Amino acid sequence: MTNWLCNNGHKILKVEDSEKDDKLKVFFFEDTPALHNTMMKYRKRV
Repeated sequence: MTNWLCNNGHKILKVEDSEKDDKLKVFFFEDTPALHNTMMKYRKRV
């Protein structure tokens, strides 16, 4: 989903290591209605 969000104009604000799994990263984006809209479109594609 991170690539989908970036390809649709959203900028990553911050990246951190996951607290639950050190093999994973957590990507932070600004919480906006546009972000939620893009996330919903992604979910419909999957």
